[in-house]
Amino acid sequence: MNQLQTPRHTATRTFLRVAGLLLGSTGLVFLIIGLSSFFAAFGGSGSPRLFWCCWVGIPLLFVGGVMCLFGFMGAVARYTAAEQVPVAAAAISDLASGTQDAVKTVSRAVAEGVLEAHSDKKSCGCSKNGVNQDTPDRQH
Repeated sequence: MNQLQTPRHTATRTFLRVAGLLLGSTGLVFLIIGLSSFFAAFGGSGSPRLFWCCWVGIPLLFVGGVMCLFGFMGAVARYTAAEQVPVAAAAISDLASGTQDAVKTVSRAVAEGVLEAHSDKKSCGCSKNGVNQDTPDRQH
């Protein structure tokens, strides 16, 4: 068991999956009954007698959908990761091989700049008899 999972994690996930499917399908049946009664009323069969089923079906469908969302969240996340990781790995590999020459060029330019700056600092012309005359109170 994962450290993030509670002892009842598996039971809770199973409950969310089963109850979500049952509530969602019950809500869908109520919604279909209510809408068919509503549209049948346009055909001349009087007023829609079972339209109230829509008001029961829509919340049941919503609650069932949310329960299924939480119940199947881990499975969907694992599937998504399994689909995306190989693509991301291939993209990173292509990016690394494609930018290798540019990184070498930039690092060479940086190294040359550092060496040039270091050599310019040593040859500023301030030494007298081989002794560096750079002191804080003296400017060159």
